[in-house]
Amino acid sequence: MRVLSADLWEPAPGQILTWDVTPSAGRAPVPAAPTYNQRNHLLGAAAGEPSVWITAAFDVDGPVDPGALEAAFRDLVAAHPGLRVEAVRRPAPEDVALVWHDADGLRWRRHDGPVTRTVGDTREHLVERLVRRCAPFGYPAFLPAAISRPDRSTVVLGMDHLHTDAWSTTVVVDELAAQYAERAGVRLGGAARRGSAGTAARQDGAEATAIVPDPSALGQAGGDPVLLDASDPGPHGQVPLDAGPHSPVPDDAPGPAFVAPDDPRLAAWHGFLRERGWALPTFPLPLGVPEGERAPQRTVVRPLADAATADAVAARSRAAGASTSAAVLVALAGAVADLGGPGVLHTLLPVHTRGDDAARRSVGWHTTTVPLRIDPGVGPAGAPARAWARPAHTARHDADTALAGTAKALRAARELAAVPLEQVVGTLPSPLRFPRTDIFQVSYLDYRRLPGHAASAGRGAHHVSAATRADDLQVWVSRTDDGIAVRARMPRTPEAVATVDAVLDRWSGRLASLAG
Repeated sequence: MRVLSADLWEPAPGQILTWDVTPSAGRAPVPAAPTYNQRNHLLGAAAGEPSVWITAAFDVDGPVDPGALEAAFRDLVAAHPGLRVEAVRRPAPEDVALVWHDADGLRWRRHDGPVTRTVGDTREHLVERLVRRCAPFGYPAFLPAAISRPDRSTVVLGMDHLHTDAWSTTVVVDELAAQYAERAGVRLGGAARRGSAGTAARQDGAEATAIVPDPSALGQAGGDPVLLDASDPGPHGQVPLDAGPHSPVPDDAPGPAFVAPDDPRLAAWHGFLRERGWALPTFPLPLGVPEGERAPQRTVVRPLADAATADAVAARSRAAGASTSAAVLVALAGAVADLGGPGVLHTLLPVHTRGDDAARRSVGWHTTTVPLRIDPGVGPAGAPARAWARPAHTARHDADTALAGTAKALRAARELAAVPLEQVVGTLPSPLRFPRTDIFQVSYLDYRRLPGHAASAGRGAHHVSAATRADDLQVWVSRTDDGIAVRARMPRTPEAVATVDAVLDRWSGRLASLAG
């Protein structure tokens, strides 16, 4: 799975197909209560925040068989209630709700769009429709689509964050690809074929009903344990816009039960925020955005470690009683400290809440957020990095100590996932403060452990997120067979470019040092 943002997406041109889905007037939807994450996402959208959507995209051989693909989309929506939820506004201010639709009452209509000629045209056409269709209010908040080509086509399902998270994109790709293959009677790309979405590949044959764009119109001559979730928290993370001691929380909202008022996990959350003056974490190095402003988003996607280096880091981490995710976090905190940041890095982590096999195969928004302090063993702010500046035997011991300490901190943080966020916010003695619109967060997801990984490369699977505006740094780390990669989202300012590029260079270097 390749993780990137819409501004870096390069879908090859072809015949654009999209589908409208309309609930039947004669079928009344069933009321449902939003989760805490969903409610805050909807409040942000109601306040005018830009659409936060996530797209699953993958390749199939030959031109698209539209009948088979529509059937596959229908099967997927019928199988996952999370794709049949609609957000509605209630008359009261700041009040939102959900309803569920019956799959049998949905009407599907295909639209055969233009034949695009360039990557830019294709991206612009799809992104415009994703922004318009993948907005949470109204149904559906998703866009079924495809780019049909004579040799290799691309299937697209864009979803508002209301419907999905990063884990869910792997489920969507795996199930939709299998269902389409069954319906179309063709073999989809296997692990032996690699390439990005839209890469040309041989044609295995397709149904006579497949839509094939005119080649001349295209300019063609014929033919670890998974701990952290890389979901996109959106501009406000997964913490409410109106956070404070008196934030309204619906009594019937689903989610984990409240813990006891004296539960040490609730106290740990409060302690983290108290240290920060009740403010959410911000990236500690300069990004060049004036207070109260945002800039157009810049996205960087780059490798942090190749496969051999990642395997060596994993082995080193295991020897120290830690995970690869702990090593990634230690290396990041050390890189920030090297550039003048604090000796202990504060951040938030999206954590998955999928507790059983059924949840692992579900499509929905199944994450919460936990706080984390990362101590890379560098001492006070600006002090030399001990674990990389001292004699070799001492440096190794210090690095192992940092790994073990971060592994312990991760385990403790994971326990905080059982504390409902609404309880954390509702019991604060002071209002929660938002120094920036965005929240500094770091996500890690080991795609090798998720559904469909073995076939992902052959399918050219992509996770594509919306590109909006930013005032802080957010990073998503992916572990695959190719190694460790990062997608970084930041404001497009000269200072942020210089700062983040330097952090990424040092982050990669520190991982290489751990591997060595």
